[in-house]
Amino acid sequence: MTRPVQPVRILHLEDSDLDADLITEHLRIGGVAHRTDRVWERADFVRLLSRGGYDLILADYKLPSFDGLSALDIARNLAPDLPFIFVSATLGEEVAIEALKNGATDYVIKSRLGRLATCVERAIRETHERRRRESAEAENFETKQRLSAALSVAQIGTFEWDAESDQLLLDSRSRAIFDLGNEERVMADTLRARLVDEDRENVRVAINEAMEGRERVEVEFRIELPNGTVRHIGTICDWYAGHDGRYPRGIGVFKDITDRKNQEEQQALVVRELHHRVKNSLTTAQSVINFTLKTSPSFDDFQRKISARIASLARSHSLLTQNEWGAVSLEDILRSELAPYDPDAMRGQLSGPPVYLPSDLSSTYAMAFHEMTTNAVKYGSLSVPQGVVKIDWQVERQEDCEILTLSWTERGGPPIKTPPTRRGFGSTLLDRLLAVQLNGRVDTNYGESGARIVIESRLAIRKPPVVPPRTAA
Repeated sequence: MTRPVQPVRILHLEDSDLDADLITEHLRIGGVAHRTDRVWERADFVRLLSRGGYDLILADYKLPSFDGLSALDIARNLAPDLPFIFVSATLGEEVAIEALKNGATDYVIKSRLGRLATCVERAIRETHERRRRESAEAENFETKQRLSAALSVAQIGTFEWDAESDQLLLDSRSRAIFDLGNEERVMADTLRARLVDEDRENVRVAINEAMEGRERVEVEFRIELPNGTVRHIGTICDWYAGHDGRYPRGIGVFKDITDRKNQEEQQALVVRELHHRVKNSLTTAQSVINFTLKTSPSFDDFQRKISARIASLARSHSLLTQNEWGAVSLEDILRSELAPYDPDAMRGQLSGPPVYLPSDLSSTYAMAFHEMTTNAVKYGSLSVPQGVVKIDWQVERQEDCEILTLSWTERGGPPIKTPPTRRGFGSTLLDRLLAVQLNGRVDTNYGESGARIVIESRLAIRKPPVVPPRTAA
């Protein structure tokens, strides 16, 4: 028998010096190392018990001004975890049984003190074991609470699968994921019935192979709920020996990964779209560079023109970025191109309803407006202080689409006596690119009062879901 290493701290309630000495001697003979504080008055008993630090209470049943049952009641209130042993010469069997019912640990008759040491050691040992058990249970409860909180935060459901009966024990989160109501135990076929047909075979093969090799299975699949909603589910399951060793027992988790799958699909779409847009932008830049190089009489002229045209592309890309590559306001594109030559927004007279261009056409329109603005600055109405450019547009609904008609009219510039015969980048862009890409038409007229250009095209987007903020000029 393992004896306590540290001396047992005893609070002894006893009024007889002789009996106290006998009890101390029997504890010594029994090999119980101890340290005792002896009292026989209620006040002293309460004071020392309240101070604490004891491992055990020994108490006589009858005292001149106090009794053991009252002491037991006090001990249950002040130190309910402390072992309480009656040591008395007058404790009858009925009283002893009543005392044990009220919480006493044991009792010893003074005429049989030979068993006292054994009773004390057993009481101390049982108390220590009970405390360890309670501590382990408390720690286990806290661990379960932390695990439950973590699973709840992560929205993960747990399950236990008995392969022999093909039944699953599901927690509330797993039942919610599969929309199964309140039944904790369900047949595996109930879950299999939720699987989307295209994923059924893949799941079956993955689980069977993992079960045969007692290996962890990780598989993702789709389920269709009774209301028609399709959800993506991920599961991880480990296998353990069953009751008879033949059929395994699976313990694992379910997690609804629909949001993650949607984000992955969205990310893949964004990457493809970005690849497409970068490719188109590079193609546009290459075309601009090649044409500018062919039509520039000198390197200085090429450098000046290409810088301005690339800057126009950059401005259109800035507008697209600000609007998260959604629809871009036609008016914003026009003001962005006119701003360097019309800081007060007085010479560019814009009029028309709200119109938004799709991202793949915004750069093309921006380049066209840039060339039209550049020509107006070099040769047309913006080359003189009094000149203006009047730009108005309208949208007309036809059977299968909306048609955008934009008019660019220059007034107040140098009179045009002879229409230009040389076709520059702007003319080529308008005739070849805009007309073809927009499936529309471009009419250019050079009257004596100034140039007038009319662009007519199909309108892909009239208004976006959320109107983008106006970009400052």
